[in-house]
Parts: sequence; C-alpha cells; structure tokens
Amino acid sequence: MRAYVMRFDKVRASLELALTLAASSTGLSLEEISALHGVSRSTAERMRNLVADMFGPLERIHEGKIVRFRLPNLPKGVQFIATPTAEELAELRNLAQAMQARDPARASLLDSLSRKISAGLRAADRRRLEADVELHLETEVWAHTPGPAQLCKPEVLKAIRHAILAARLLEIRYRKVGDETSRSYRAIPYGLIFGRSHYLVVGFPDNDQPRQLRLDRIDTAAELEERASRPEGFSLRAYAERSFGFFQEEPEPIELVFDPSIAPEFRDQSLHPDQRMEMLADGSLRVTFEAGGFSELAQFLTPYVNMVKVMKPERLRGLMAAATMEPGQP
Repeated sequence: MRAYVMRFDKVRASLELALTLAASSTGLSLEEISALHGVSRSTAERMRNLVADMFGPLERIHEGKIVRFRLPNLPKGVQFIATPTAEELAELRNLAQAMQARDPARASLLDSLSRKISAGLRAADRRRLEADVELHLETEVWAHTPGPAQLCKPEVLKAIRHAILAARLLEIRYRKVGDETSRSYRAIPYGLIFGRSHYLVVGFPDNDQPRQLRLDRIDTAAELEERASRPEGFSLRAYAERSFGFFQEEPEPIELVFDPSIAPEFRDQSLHPDQRMEMLADGSLRVTFEAGGFSELAQFLTPYVNMVKVMKPERLRGLMAAATMEPGQP
C-alpha cells in the first residue's frame, strides 16, 4: 500500500509539473523544478523526463548557460488536468465577494477572471461544476473585518499598473495626511503593496529612494510619455519584507520566545516570511527573523505581553513595555 501511495504521489507531482510547464511562457530550469517540488536535481531530471514521455517533447529555451523547459501544448486527451475544480472556482468567487466591501477595485478584477474562466469551460464541465461551486459558496463565508476600509479608485489602480508595466513616469495628485486638497507630483512607480492599507511604492526624478504613498489618498493618476523604471537591483518583495507591517526602518535581528501556553497557537502562524521556529525543551517556542517596523510589531504583541519574552532587540522590548503602561504610570 505504501509503495502504491508513493507511486501515486510521483504521478501527481508529474501532472502538476506538466501543468506548470504548459502554463509558463518562459519555462522552468532544473534548479527551479527542484526548488518548486522540494526534490534533488536528479529527481527533477526524472520528473522532466516523465513529463516528456507522457505529454510529448519539451521546448528548450536557452538563457546563457541556463536551459529552461516548457510544454508547448497539452495533448487533447489530457487537457482535463487544466480544468479547474469546483473548490478552486469557489475559492476565487468567494474571495471576490469577500473583497467587495473593502476593496471593490480589485474585487471586480477577480470577479471578471472568475467569469472568464467559467466561460472558457466546456459546457459539460460547466454544468458539472456549477452545482458544487454553489454549494461551496452557500456553506463558506468570509467574516467582515472590523475597522475602516481604505478604498482606492479603480481608474487610479489601472493607470498605476499600466505605467509600471510600460516603465513610464506617473503624474499623480496626492493628499498628504492633514491636507484637504491634493498636490501634483511626478513619480516613478516601483510597485504596489497590498494589506490592511494599500501603498504605492515610488521614487522621484530627483531622488530614487523608495517612498510609500497610500493608494486611497491618490485622487488621480496619469501615465506620461517619459520613460522611468525602478533602480537596477531593486526588489519590491525584499523591500516589503524588511518590515513587520508597512513602517520602513533598518531591519534588525528579532528573537521572541512564546510561553508554552500559546506556543501551539503561534507554531501555525507566520510572523515573517523568513522566520525560523524552534520548539524548546520546556514547550516554549522560539521565533527569530530580521525586520524593522518595531512599533507595529509591538502593537501586535501587546495582547500577549505576559506570554512572550522579547529576547532582542532592546528597542522592541522598550516599546512593548511602553505600550502596556497604564495611563499615569511612571
């Protein structure tokens, strides 16, 4: 039985790889296949060969010394692997509905994608899936998130995205906090960061250091003819991961130890993409990562102040102490 399960897992992994190679216009290298599936290079080679045996010759794309592989087309007899499941369609529609109240601009894009996917299905598949999709939607809902929603204008989001792809300068009208009227700025769009608040990361023609502008405070955005692009080597993901939340400051090593009473809860949570976790002998949980944004992290940890020890840095420990002081306490 165990051997059967292992063989099934290999077949499933190969089917997933075939779908990935067919969906990609640039293909994957053996190193990327290895990282994607968590296997050795030799296993990645066997998976690639199995896909070629099952689905036909793979196209080779040469990039210097790197060779990428892609599947030009899925044979007609196996196109079923590209058919979405009821669970996948329901998740997409559910997410679109959940975002409608707080982020209608992006919700409309998800809704449009959902309808396009459904329209592209064979009639028989569409009828087969629809009942299950509706049942999923009837039995799964997203709870409303309390607090104000920061809404961005759909036309602003569209203009920003187009300018980013076209590598062109933006002219925006932006309202700073406390200002009733907006001012005009010429900005180089670096990328968008979405979360509890949405931000456009920009540089300016005379200063390319990244700055964050809240999307809901951008009244208008217009793409200009002038070319403009992000600084060479700039990574939006690396920039965003420098901090816990949105506040940017130089990252420092952080070490937290959670009490055994809440260790199981935090063992299944992600505080930071690069976090490392270690269960200690007494049942407590050590979490380490590098980030800035200490004020936001301190606010997040305040409800657990008696159940978490801040081992480092000292500044975060001080912010935690200040956040938990009673009014009038020395």
